[in-house]
Amino acid sequence: MEPMRKDLLIRGEQIYLRPITADDTELAVRWRNKPTVVENFIYRKPLSRADHEKWLAEKVFRGLVHQFVICTNEDDLPLGSVYLQNFEEGHKRAESGVYLGEDHAYGKGIGTEAVKLMAEYACGTLGLHKLSARVLAYNKASRRLHEKAGYVQEAYLKDELFLDGRYEDLILFGCIDPRG
Repeated sequence: MEPMRKDLLIRGEQIYLRPITADDTELAVRWRNKPTVVENFIYRKPLSRADHEKWLAEKVFRGLVHQFVICTNEDDLPLGSVYLQNFEEGHKRAESGVYLGEDHAYGKGIGTEAVKLMAEYACGTLGLHKLSARVLAYNKASRRLHEKAGYVQEAYLKDELFLDGRYEDLILFGCIDPRG
């Protein structure tokens, strides 16, 4: 996949998505290390500034990941991130992910809107046919968010992951091109 245009903006009703930049490093590291974010991620290791800079250089800036910062339309406040990774160009599919790093953003439909905007971008701009998302079964908010965004549960995997000393179930969600 090609790297994203640096001037790309995807605007919704409450929020817009803009490409993540190196200037977002401190914010991204703070968000990704928040206990409320970490507990819902499969990758649980603490994220350092160097880790994030490596991620940007090796994944985002090379086009292997398309990552955006979620910002409010009203005052440009950054709230979290949404991304596409694990592109399979031959199958026209990718995996999506989302997290909110600011507590005041929860329960307002912001995550759902970000996931919908990302699906429109993935299918409309990138020409993908299908998106998938991995959600820890205990994460009810993420399950609801994906369902509201048009994803459907495709698999429920028992004891799929060993996290923090215990096995956890994983739900695989899928979304076929929402444009029909």
